[in-house]
Amino acid sequence: VLWLMAAKEKWTRQNDVAGARVILEEAFAANAHSEAIVLAAVKLESETRQDARALALLERARASEFAGHAGTRGTARVWMKSAVLMRQLGRPADALAVAREGGALFPNFYKLWLVQAQLQPPQDARQTLSRALKACPRAPELWISAARLEFAGPQRNLARARAILERARVYVPRSPVLWLEAVLMEAEESDSVARALLARALQECPHAGVLWATAIVLEPRAQRKARSVDALKHAEAHDPEVTVAVARLFWAEHRVEKARAWFERAVRADPDYGDAWAWWLRFEREQREPDPSSIAAVEEACGRAEPRHGRYWQRAAKDPDNAWLPVAEILHKTAELLATTRQL
Repeated sequence: VLWLMAAKEKWTRQNDVAGARVILEEAFAANAHSEAIVLAAVKLESETRQDARALALLERARASEFAGHAGTRGTARVWMKSAVLMRQLGRPADALAVAREGGALFPNFYKLWLVQAQLQPPQDARQTLSRALKACPRAPELWISAARLEFAGPQRNLARARAILERARVYVPRSPVLWLEAVLMEAEESDSVARALLARALQECPHAGVLWATAIVLEPRAQRKARSVDALKHAEAHDPEVTVAVARLFWAEHRVEKARAWFERAVRADPDYGDAWAWWLRFEREQREPDPSSIAAVEEACGRAEPRHGRYWQRAAKDPDNAWLPVAEILHKTAELLATTRQL
């Protein structure tokens, strides 16, 4: 851990890439079988666009044994990072081949199945996800990917997607993300059906902030304030998704200072939740007279926080077209995605 901390300090704080590389080389010499050190070196080379170095490190890692993984080539994360980097570099066929080989070695690592499905046409992806769900039936992400595949495009099949998510909840009970996916799909067709399903979801997951935040958004305007009181009462304390939903309510009511205070409260509660930063940026940008200093303050604070999570943040950050973008640009990309969501 100390090696990694020292390398990060050199790279991110001192902007000394060569120094960080030396530290990681020394760390690797002392810990030749450490997955964390190898992946840190790959990240350094990749983000400084030394693509050949990064690929060479990963190729060597895929042929090596690591601590805790005796008898296998590489680790699941090494194979996944290899496939993801190849996809980012515009080599989808190589990425798919690596993901398949890694998946054969580590069939219980759901992310390798996801990468395969993302690189395939729909019919092949269906077959891949079918096999994946037999290997990893308790991975919500695989069920969600399978349901989205049925719901995507002009021929979207809600009945089939609904059946997949119902089956998923048998294998993974009390999963807020599975309930959320089902509710949002139903909301595409009928708010009343979505609200009825959401009521069931809240019975099973009574403290899930993501479900309470969705409940606020789906309520008719006149009931939203009362719903927000319920959400603040029942969700986990300081839940950032509920806090953002309340901030959006104040924004819709043109209570600017109140909204700003609640957006700030959300990012203080969980700086890693990128969607909160993106909503705050949208709020500042869409004022009648936007203040450039307020926008810059959000960008700078988000850059320091370096968030990694959030439904829309991850969608922007993991888009191969956005690979290597700085945090501030991912922030703006996420804010653009939020424009496609239901507005209050």
